[in-house]
Amino acid sequence: MLPLTALNEGHGTQPGINLIAITPGTSLKFGRSTGQFRERCLAYTFLRAHWGAEVMTAPARRIFWEGVTAGDPDERLRSWERWYRPKITGSLDDFAAELAEVEKSHRRHGQPTLRTLFDRLIEGLKWKRTFPGDLWDDRSVLIGELRRTLAIVGIAALEPDLVVLDEFQRFKDLLRPDPDNFAAELAHRLFDYKDSATGRLTRTLLLSATPYRMYTTADEIDSDHYADFLDTCTFLFQDEERVDRLRQRFAGLRSALTSAESLPNAEAICEDISTDLRRVMSRTERLAATPSRDGMLAEHEAQVTVAPDDLRAYLRIGDLAETVEHHEPTEYWKSGPYLVNFMERYKLKEAVKQAAADGRLAEEGRLDPGPGLLSWEDVEAYRRIDPQNGRLRWLLEDLESHRAFELLWVPPSLRYYDTGSVYESSEAAGFTKRLIFSGWAVVPKVVSSLVSLEAERHAFAGRNHNYTAEYHRRGGSRLDFRTSERAARVARAGEARGARRAASMTAFLLVWPSPSLAELGDPRRLARGGRREISALLAEVEAQVADAIASLVRSAPSDGVVDRRWYWAAPLFLDLERHPSATDLLLARNGAQYWEGENVGQVFAVHLDEAREMASYGHSALGRPPDDLAAVLAEVAIGGPAQCALRAVSSAVGLPLSHESTVSNAAWVAEAFRRFFNAPEITGVIVGGRPDDSDGEAGVERYWRDVVRHSIDGNLQAVLDEHCHVLRDWLGHLSLSDDDQRIAAADDIGYKIEEALDLRTSLFRVDIPRRAANGREFALEEHRLRTRFAVAFGNQTLDEGGEARVEAVSRAFNSPFWPFVLTSTSVGQEGLDFHLWCHAVVHWNLPTNPVDLEQREGRVHRYKGHAVRRNLAATLGQGLLTNGLPAGGDLWNELFEAAVEASPDVDGAIVPYWVFNEGPAKIQRHVPVLPFSRDAAAVSQLRKALAAYRLAFGQPRQEELVEFLSADRSNEDLLRLTASLKIDLSPPVTVEATGGAGA
Repeated sequence: MLPLTALNEGHGTQPGINLIAITPGTSLKFGRSTGQFRERCLAYTFLRAHWGAEVMTAPARRIFWEGVTAGDPDERLRSWERWYRPKITGSLDDFAAELAEVEKSHRRHGQPTLRTLFDRLIEGLKWKRTFPGDLWDDRSVLIGELRRTLAIVGIAALEPDLVVLDEFQRFKDLLRPDPDNFAAELAHRLFDYKDSATGRLTRTLLLSATPYRMYTTADEIDSDHYADFLDTCTFLFQDEERVDRLRQRFAGLRSALTSAESLPNAEAICEDISTDLRRVMSRTERLAATPSRDGMLAEHEAQVTVAPDDLRAYLRIGDLAETVEHHEPTEYWKSGPYLVNFMERYKLKEAVKQAAADGRLAEEGRLDPGPGLLSWEDVEAYRRIDPQNGRLRWLLEDLESHRAFELLWVPPSLRYYDTGSVYESSEAAGFTKRLIFSGWAVVPKVVSSLVSLEAERHAFAGRNHNYTAEYHRRGGSRLDFRTSERAARVARAGEARGARRAASMTAFLLVWPSPSLAELGDPRRLARGGRREISALLAEVEAQVADAIASLVRSAPSDGVVDRRWYWAAPLFLDLERHPSATDLLLARNGAQYWEGENVGQVFAVHLDEAREMASYGHSALGRPPDDLAAVLAEVAIGGPAQCALRAVSSAVGLPLSHESTVSNAAWVAEAFRRFFNAPEITGVIVGGRPDDSDGEAGVERYWRDVVRHSIDGNLQAVLDEHCHVLRDWLGHLSLSDDDQRIAAADDIGYKIEEALDLRTSLFRVDIPRRAANGREFALEEHRLRTRFAVAFGNQTLDEGGEARVEAVSRAFNSPFWPFVLTSTSVGQEGLDFHLWCHAVVHWNLPTNPVDLEQREGRVHRYKGHAVRRNLAATLGQGLLTNGLPAGGDLWNELFEAAVEASPDVDGAIVPYWVFNEGPAKIQRHVPVLPFSRDAAAVSQLRKALAAYRLAFGQPRQEELVEFLSADRSNEDLLRLTASLKIDLSPPVTVEATGGAGA
């Protein structure tokens, strides 16, 4: 609340810049609420100082603490009063003056004064054990007025120099003075504050990417660009004459635009308008940052086909709609298949359910299996599901064409070595995630369910799997930490004592962040001189590892049974020698928390005990080393998830590899990777339908090696380096000037990667019609479809436990890992970013407003977006790798700095951070429309509106003007006209002084 904020911040006496955050929805709006207990304590403190301690007795205190149940409320109130008392002395005079004004207002309107209300409450509380119900209204009025008074006093206490109102379009009611709106009055007191000592006026800065609707159509009854724009200008100018002059200039511009004779005058009018508006506003256009004014945007033609079964499905849904007397369902059918199965809370679905139960659909097989209805038998058998919808078919083919179902993460923009894997194929190398917008609530459910099902079908191809709840048991869990009964009565040397022994120490190796291996296998160091084949890198690292472990191996037995413990123990001994503090941290009594948090599992604890015991006993506990020890450790050094995380976090935040924060966050991320790789569908992708693979012991035993090899093939180090860089900026860690800031950044990065990898599989309900035994009625049998590869976003994104997944889904989609497809019903997704690993937007259903189209695409066209990074890597990346990186340096910092140097003549605020057009990547606009449909014509109209709507800026009846200007002009003509008649709100370019006269 505002008074508490003001009190906590003091009277502006702190040195430097004081930033104070206020939320208008809570800080400026009061109603009749009695507020927080601390606010009432503050009000009591002011009244006690103003009216005297003899007035503010125990009954008076009760007025303010009533309703508080924790502890002794009276003592808590007195404690707060003692704390506040010295802090309010500078505001007592302001409080007395404001309170006197309130009392005058009450007398003027024939209302009881606050003192009268107070006395009435004191009298009514005499001898009462409970607070009388008839006193509640008086109490609410008294405290409500005191809260308002304190809010006004709080503004003076803040002494604001600059008020910044972010996303101010949400609080437009605060910008208009309204005597009946106290929040607006309070806001204007804040905006209009004048320092009594210096006469300095408060400045106000409004921030918003969408301060008003840029374009409105006749159908948008609740929106009016013209009125909204003029209201904003009225507040900004604070001068009605200037607003009138602006209104007249816009009217003159409209006349010029609609008259061939006056059109030559339009350019001068636009310049005058620009000059007027730049006094109070500025706007930087991404589209203007490229010579072609496309802002890196490219429209991809989506070839949508209609198959015979699509039409049969249409006939079925049309027949059902006619039977239940529902309107024609063409728009539903165009948007998604299997509507009867997937629809929820649609009138059509409810009517069909009722008709099925009544037996009205038994004839002519309206709900019998066939086109238009999902077969659960096909789902269970992992048979291919016919899309039966042109748009869904296009999406699946699009994903197939990029080999997306073979990937676990988006390929890096800049890889460090070549492996020849699918991640480097021409199809996959340019892949980016797909962000889909639809106007129908059923679409996210259909798309996420059926695309995820297809991903599972690919993952389990050639395997004896069924779509059952037991798929986790059968298809995954190969990296579980397991224990087994001890075969021998006495534990081996270096083995932890206990009834059960650790049986998954190779899984432990995957989550052990070894600074030693991270140093030896750093592919960034090895890329100096240019990208090489992975075989050459592995050979080089193998030689270095062999060198590092030579003293350990030299003293080991050369005969006997091979001791496989060497695989995990050798890195441990290297770390004890080279990085003892990091090793001690992880092996400490509370070390398990770095992997498992507060809830440490007993099975993992057994494995950590095993590592402790080995470290304590020494390498003499080990038998004969495996012949491939150095080769295997070379693979782990390059591609082990823990090592990759360790190097990536270290580079992104500037902390050493062995720093406590780097090591602990790498352990946290590595454990998340173990759980990720443990999922059955992920396991299926990694083993790739290998004919000799099995879910038995042999498959489990070698799976950890499969994981490491897949991580190498997918250039996981390059992926994590890129992700940590953009994640650091996205999370707001733009300044890393000391270790505290670096540690905070490392913690944030670690937790966000873990959260993304840990996205739970969500379940969506599907209804399968089953004919009853009597042959007439149908019942809808409930089943569940899993979603992981593709997910839904928005109000419908609820898991089976009912908890909202919106934040979790957003974090996961903004990572390089699954999900690869996100479908939403929201238009624009204001305030949400999806650009970190996505630059492809699919308009499943077209919006009617061109601005909505741009806002959708704006979700992926943002700071250091995926398309920008891909172009930087294509243009400058190889040269940077060839020249080499500074040890532990952030490659992406270097890339962006190189891009700034390479583009000295452009605005560095946009290029290269928002737009970098040199390279293959574009912001992709996909519009899958059926041939010969109304949508095909609508696309053409929308393109023209996109080209022309900026000409209607500041105009009433914008749609009419755009239609007039588009009637006889091509898109190219409209773009040229828009460029020549641009109302330029670009901020002035700051030019550094170079010295000399007039500089």
